[in-house]
Amino acid sequence: GLPLKLKNSCMKIILSLVLLLFISFPSSGQLLKKLKDKAVDKGRATANDTKYEAKARARAEGRKQLDDFNSAFDSTDIDYAILLSDNSGLFGGRGRGEFGAKFRQFGNIAGSLLRDADLSNEENARLNLQLGQSGYAMGRLPYAEKRLNAAKNYFESASLTSDIGYIKTISSQGLLYASMGRYEQARKSTSQALEMRIDKMGKNSMGVAASVNNTAVLDYSVGQYNESEKRIEEALAIMVANKQNQSMPYAIALNNKAILFQSMGRYDAAAKLLEEAIKITNRPEMRKALGFAKFFSNLALLYQQIGKYAEAERIYNGLEARLEKGTSGYANMLNNLAILYLVMKKEDKVEAMLKQSAFIYKNTLGETNPAYAKVISDLGNYLRYKGRYDEAMPMLDGVLKSREQSLGVVHPMYVQSQEDLAILYWKKKDFAQAGSLYREVMDKSLDFINKYFAPMSEAEKTKYWDILSPRFQRFYNYALEAAATDKSILTDMFEYRMATKGLLLSSSKKVSEGILNSGNEQLVNDYLLWIDTKEQLASLYTYSNEEINEQGINLDSLEDIANRMEKKLSESSKEFSQFYFTSKIKYAALQEKLKADEAVVEIIRLGYFDQVLLDSCRYIGLVVNKSSKQPDVVLIPDGANMEGKYAKSYRLLMKNRMVDDKSYNYYWAPFEEKVKGKKKVYVSLDGIYNQVNLYTLKKPGGDFLINQYDFVLVGNARDIINLNSKKSNGPKKAMLIGFPDYGSPTIPDLPATKTECDGINGLLKPSGYEVAELLQKEATESNLKSAQKISILHIATHGYFLQDAQKASWPIGVHADNAKDNVLLRSGLMLTGASEGDKNVAGLDNNNNGIITSYEAMNLDLKGTKLVVLSACETGLGEIKAGEGVYGLQRAFLVAGAEAIIMSLWKVDDAATQQLMNNFYTNWTKSGDIEKSFKLAQQQLMTKYKEPFYWGAFVMMEN
Repeated sequence: GLPLKLKNSCMKIILSLVLLLFISFPSSGQLLKKLKDKAVDKGRATANDTKYEAKARARAEGRKQLDDFNSAFDSTDIDYAILLSDNSGLFGGRGRGEFGAKFRQFGNIAGSLLRDADLSNEENARLNLQLGQSGYAMGRLPYAEKRLNAAKNYFESASLTSDIGYIKTISSQGLLYASMGRYEQARKSTSQALEMRIDKMGKNSMGVAASVNNTAVLDYSVGQYNESEKRIEEALAIMVANKQNQSMPYAIALNNKAILFQSMGRYDAAAKLLEEAIKITNRPEMRKALGFAKFFSNLALLYQQIGKYAEAERIYNGLEARLEKGTSGYANMLNNLAILYLVMKKEDKVEAMLKQSAFIYKNTLGETNPAYAKVISDLGNYLRYKGRYDEAMPMLDGVLKSREQSLGVVHPMYVQSQEDLAILYWKKKDFAQAGSLYREVMDKSLDFINKYFAPMSEAEKTKYWDILSPRFQRFYNYALEAAATDKSILTDMFEYRMATKGLLLSSSKKVSEGILNSGNEQLVNDYLLWIDTKEQLASLYTYSNEEINEQGINLDSLEDIANRMEKKLSESSKEFSQFYFTSKIKYAALQEKLKADEAVVEIIRLGYFDQVLLDSCRYIGLVVNKSSKQPDVVLIPDGANMEGKYAKSYRLLMKNRMVDDKSYNYYWAPFEEKVKGKKKVYVSLDGIYNQVNLYTLKKPGGDFLINQYDFVLVGNARDIINLNSKKSNGPKKAMLIGFPDYGSPTIPDLPATKTECDGINGLLKPSGYEVAELLQKEATESNLKSAQKISILHIATHGYFLQDAQKASWPIGVHADNAKDNVLLRSGLMLTGASEGDKNVAGLDNNNNGIITSYEAMNLDLKGTKLVVLSACETGLGEIKAGEGVYGLQRAFLVAGAEAIIMSLWKVDDAATQQLMNNFYTNWTKSGDIEKSFKLAQQQLMTKYKEPFYWGAFVMMEN
């Protein structure tokens, strides 16, 4: 007799309650049983009343069907927070409507149960908890909040605050608030639930594992990546202790760790974790679990990020067929697929897919959810990319405001939104707004480095910097364009460059120095143990994967152990030394150190930016002198030819002893006007400039630059500030290693290196040096590794750098299986016994095979060593990393502690090299000025050899 409109409203409420109730925890079965038993009892009391008998039968049938459904539902999808790799934050259970058809079967039955039930406070508490969790699972967050608040109140009214259900209510509120972006409330609830579970269940219970996992996800969501990783490891350890390493919770934690690693650039490790999570859950009883599909979605986006587009598209197509349209999972897939199509240049569907994704998120999760902000951000950036700036502006501005409210102003995603908006203002030519935003973005990015680097190994720092460094490239592009109206931006550009140039090299040195200077005996011992572990790894790298497997050795596990040791040391070193990994040095502080006849040239290899960073590049020079208000800019637009045919031509002309009057125009002529009248020029190299000796450049019809300038090569312009204070005054000890006994004609002997070492010995001893000259059988790897507290290390032997380890023409000390992916294993020096370097040694424990790779050289203790001379062929070569220099022997010896290094850029002439070194040491022992002595030695050699092939092969880099 109810009006139709009211009747429909009641039915909707009943169906909603049924829908939520039936997808709750298995514990809902106990409540249903209690409700049904009450109804059955009521039916028995009125046995003659056929209406109640009918109800009882209906309840019994309903119970069977509901139990069947609940048995297929994986409740861990609610209890464990799951991260999605598109930064959309927490992603609970299934989307709204996914189970609607099934639930309509039970509407009348459950509605009758609920209407007939007379519930106590405890029963109301448990029912509301289940409804709240189910609402969260379906993405009905406001409804879930009401139900969970009601559950909390009912539990408290029933004096059940120590009940498991009460704790679960608090935990669920933590998940809910995090999903809604209300992180302060989420932190309070999640922490409270964790404390209560530890107190009630013990610290090693699975309930505690759930809370620890959820805390880790919350840490990730607010940008506390270091804390998040620790928590995930803790949760995984608890699960292993409970023998749950094949369970859905374990797979979820692996997934969360993978997303964390992905956000830090550690893609290979992330892929392995996701593949393991999929393997665990790829069983019939788990394939219907919600996490299973999410793991595939995450793996697809990871493939997308590392350029495996076809694999990513295949996964998305499978998910599209599997997911129900209109759910948040489907929206996530659309968002990711749209971005994939954008990078694949399939742009015809991108805008429509992003808009559809946004519409679904808005209707299922609401406009305050991080997932909605993410897709609107992507849509705004797409519109900016297409030049539709006015349409993009309200979207990107709205996302910035939303993220400020939900994440705070120091979260990485908020800072990303600031940069998105800065780029939009830049493209609209509003440089004032863009500059204000960009300066804040860059300062916060430096803060991220100091915040996140501490517990990272060098490999992890490298991957994180690979993610962050493109931001600096974009800013440099912006600064060059904005300088037309505001030249002060060039000062900012120079300061940010000083803060980040050679960042990875300097951070490695700071960690080791922090440890060794800490005065903490245990920390120093841990450091030495880590070095020993790396030595063991170096010995294993000489064997193929097959040989290592035959010995039952898990190389990946050993590498992981070394990585964990390094992470612990890195974090501890920051505690004891109290240093920052990077900080801005004021432009004026550098100027104060310069004399009137000095200049600084900071070279930057810069990718072009046209809405996105392009593969093509140019070279930028920032030139500073004593009086300049801001740096002068030199633009060299043709980066492709500088790195290609011009560089090839330079090397061929040097090698063939031919006149080169063109390279000057390519590599130095653009700087000439800016440094006119200067005598000493400090040059911070980048890119291809690491492979060109500036002294060998010759003006057309004029002289070589060696006769015009005093070039001082530095790793970073900021080093000039401390250049003099870094000079070591340690003991006058020298180690000379040369003329090794390679053990076979396979590697040609170098008798000239004996003459070279003898001559240097004869120069250093009269100058007060204690000299250890190690020749032939004594020129061993173990003797080199024993070098400590020396001021000079001179090594005269064969050196090598291999672009491709598979094409090695002689032993390189490591197997190609390992060397192919690690440049530090593809460059090195050959010492006594090197011809046997690739032969197996029983026990796999040999670390003295006559070949010292760059990987091993990094572990030398050269703290306080004033000079390392690598008198060998191509010791300055390696893989060039923009902004970081050359990865090879050069980097290895700088990391080891050398204050200056002399190295070669091409294969050298024995006689010329011997005379160059003799000249250098003669000059140095007389004057004590290392820079002038080296340049003078080259000029002296020019009187005998006119071609720069002979006198220009070596360069000196100040650390």
